[in-house]
Amino acid sequence: MTLDEIREEYRSRWGELPVGSVCLDIIDFVASKPLDQLRFLTFTTLAQATGRDVIDTEVLAAINLLTASRLAILESHAMLVDEDDTEHELSREEFAEARKTGTLIHPETGEAVPDFEAHVIPFFTPTEELQRELAHD
Repeated sequence: MTLDEIREEYRSRWGELPVGSVCLDIIDFVASKPLDQLRFLTFTTLAQATGRDVIDTEVLAAINLLTASRLAILESHAMLVDEDDTEHELSREEFAEARKTGTLIHPETGEAVPDFEAHVIPFFTPTEELQRELAHD
């Protein structure tokens, strides 16, 4: 699917709602950046891409559509930053298990990370399909 087709799908499905314009702002932001600048998109980055200073409910709803809908163009990830400021990217399975059980096992030490949610940074990257599309533009 081309960027124009992606934009049109979001416009036709959600264009009448505030979340639709937020999705389009994020799509335009992603399309305007080189791929190497899209490897670590945070909630804050995506909120700023829409001209907002805060992560509000419309930004959260747009990110949900952009990551979880049939038309998803972003993938969600998580990074653990431990007490030594060492970064560890978590697999989807590791993070899902931690959220389910309330316990995150440190990938190197094998020990439970106390208050792990305070040490996990969610981030987003373009899907492989979108990366291919962006590489062709």
